[in-house]
Amino acid sequence: MLDKKDTITDRYKLLIESVDGIIWEAVPGALGFTFVSDSVSGILGYTPNDWLSDKATWIGCIYDDDRDYVLEYYRRPEALVNHTLEFRVVAVDGTIKWLRNYVSLIKDAETPGTLCGVMMEITKSKQLETLERLEKQVLELNAEPNADIERLLHFYVNGLEDIFPVMKCSVLRVLNNRVYNWASPSLPPEYVQAIHGLEIGPARGSCGTAAYTGQRVIVSDIAHDEKWAQWKDAALMFGLLACWSEPIIDSTGKVIATFALYYPTVKVPNAAELQIIERSASILKVIIENRLYADMITEMNNMAVQAQELANFGTWQWDYKNNTATWSDSLYRIYGIDPATFAPSYKAYLDMIHPDDLQGVKDKLDIAHHDKTDITFEERIIRPDGCIRHLKSWFRVVTDEQGTPLKLLGANLDITPVKETEQKMQNIAWQQSHVVRAPLARIMGLVNLLNDDMAENETERKKLYDLILSSAGELDTIIRSISYHTQ
Repeated sequence: MLDKKDTITDRYKLLIESVDGIIWEAVPGALGFTFVSDSVSGILGYTPNDWLSDKATWIGCIYDDDRDYVLEYYRRPEALVNHTLEFRVVAVDGTIKWLRNYVSLIKDAETPGTLCGVMMEITKSKQLETLERLEKQVLELNAEPNADIERLLHFYVNGLEDIFPVMKCSVLRVLNNRVYNWASPSLPPEYVQAIHGLEIGPARGSCGTAAYTGQRVIVSDIAHDEKWAQWKDAALMFGLLACWSEPIIDSTGKVIATFALYYPTVKVPNAAELQIIERSASILKVIIENRLYADMITEMNNMAVQAQELANFGTWQWDYKNNTATWSDSLYRIYGIDPATFAPSYKAYLDMIHPDDLQGVKDKLDIAHHDKTDITFEERIIRPDGCIRHLKSWFRVVTDEQGTPLKLLGANLDITPVKETEQKMQNIAWQQSHVVRAPLARIMGLVNLLNDDMAENETERKKLYDLILSSAGELDTIIRSISYHTQ
């Protein structure tokens, strides 16, 4: 029969083993345990004897990046007072787990004290906390106007690999039915090169298949999965034994990328890991779609600017409420004005209109403002250097739902070369109808006289020929002049 002391001891043991954490005791400064509860087996896979028999065992299971920090901390005097410390350890199965170590120093009259505490697993909460911080950072970077998509993807992928150190991430772009590397910082370069440009299809590895089907592809064992039949050697050569791939689908339903997780062991995802895949895919969709559309808009804007420059075409806006105007860069060039020294305004615009066209332009503006209709007309402007330019102009009034004018939109096309050509053609037409026809008429008359044989002697005939030759020379000079002015 157990005595009372034994009963109390057994109850304490039951209490200790019921705690969802690793209960432990250690001698201060020795970095070795004197007691470890059996729960270490369920949390990390080690037996209590593993940690009790050799202190190198528990020190060795501390994650490499955290080991120096943990050991240095416990060598400090402050480690002998109550404290809390968080660090990562490697479980027997190779997974990385976060522990929060609650430490207390218990003193009595007979001993210098005993360190005791409890290590609680906080892996899920720690990963979630870090993941949320990573997502916030990458979305803030994504909001920057000139953010580079490859830099964003590398930042995010590296952050994921820091949170989940065992896995290696890869983001591939899908373009023209092929996949191209976008961000695979931890995969071997030789392997990345081997799959770069891979054609997608129903059995083209995890990513090629996911891109083709638009569905998640989970390959837990690359060596024995038919989807990897042609490419397994390349993966196995670098210790890549499992690969899960999620298609990134844009708002139109098109697969624009794939997100893959590689593992060095044969592995099936658990529920938490599937949630991570879905969450990461959602963030990647935002990043990629946003940057692709931003790049597309930038490219279209650049093309529009180039088109305006090539066509001598400029645009402007006038805000009624704030009485402010904005001009495109090409409009400044049309007006021959330096944007650094000129502030666009309604008055400044009117001041540059040719005096003979000013009232007509004002009337057109009044019509556009009153009727809320598009107005198209021609006008002349006088540049600061005195040069006159001819413009084809267009106005449109933008109103609110009540019909109140908000903005006046406008565009100007420099048609000066066209006008100059028109003037040349008019000059040619006038010369053809007046200057050219006169000598031709004389030639025709003289020819008629010759035909009628009106000349009575050779002297008179020579005079007629001289007149013909003179008229022909005059006509030749005029034609040369016309050719010169139309070049």
